[in-house]
Amino acid sequence: MNGDLERRLRADLHRFTRSEREIATYMLANLQDLPFETAATIAARVGVSQMTVSRFMRTLGYSGIGELKEELRESSLNPSLLLTDRAEHLKKRGPAGRDLHASLQLEIRALVAVYELVGTPLWQRVVETLCDSDAVFVAGFQTLGGIAADFAARLQYLRPEVGVLDGADGTFAALFGGKADAPALVLFEMRRYTRLSQLLAEQASRAGVRLIVICDRHCHWAHAHTEDVLAVNTESRLFWDSQSPFVSLSNLLFEDIAQRLGERATDRIGRLTALQQNFGAFLD
Repeated sequence: MNGDLERRLRADLHRFTRSEREIATYMLANLQDLPFETAATIAARVGVSQMTVSRFMRTLGYSGIGELKEELRESSLNPSLLLTDRAEHLKKRGPAGRDLHASLQLEIRALVAVYELVGTPLWQRVVETLCDSDAVFVAGFQTLGGIAADFAARLQYLRPEVGVLDGADGTFAALFGGKADAPALVLFEMRRYTRLSQLLAEQASRAGVRLIVICDRHCHWAHAHTEDVLAVNTESRLFWDSQSPFVSLSNLLFEDIAQRLGERATDRIGRLTALQQNFGAFLD
């Protein structure tokens, strides 16, 4: 059963060897896909041998991965494991559970709406701007500063000349006084809107900077400065509005940017990966 397997893996993580722990971690993150995996695909994704995967299956009490897959396929037919039913179970937790259920429904609808943006003329225009501009600057203030920094960090894996603007210099000189002839600005914004965001958007519009605003659906001033406005639904029953749609939209943009850049993105990722190895950026 999915639930039983998950509990067993989590309970025994600290007892596993390093290789076993890496396999278990992969399995926990991909439980729904395991019925379609093989020892070879798991081994390739985790970076271990097929023999190691097979031995781990026996450690878990299975004769092989085939037995595990059969068990998972049978359990997936159980209606209690359907997403809709699992969501309905939240309501049984009382008032707090009902709020969680309502918030989950809002978030699901918001994510579906994000996916529906993909391939639209607006979407294609934004992807082209992010690929073809001489430089791309990203800004987000207050609670969106982290989202903006993450967007810039991941975009620079795909293309050069990407920077974060925080306004600390008081002039945004990197954008308005830099060397790029045709820069672009990506501005993240959601309620409560900052004065700095609006001033930056106004100045970018006047300076002829290609402006992309990624914002919530209440951002009434964005369209006054650009036609490239990607608006997402951030409504939530939680204390804070949801930022999940911003992250999902970013992921989808990066996918299309990578596809459009093709070998340029692949080559750049390869060079940066080699640098990471040289500087020991990650644990093996």
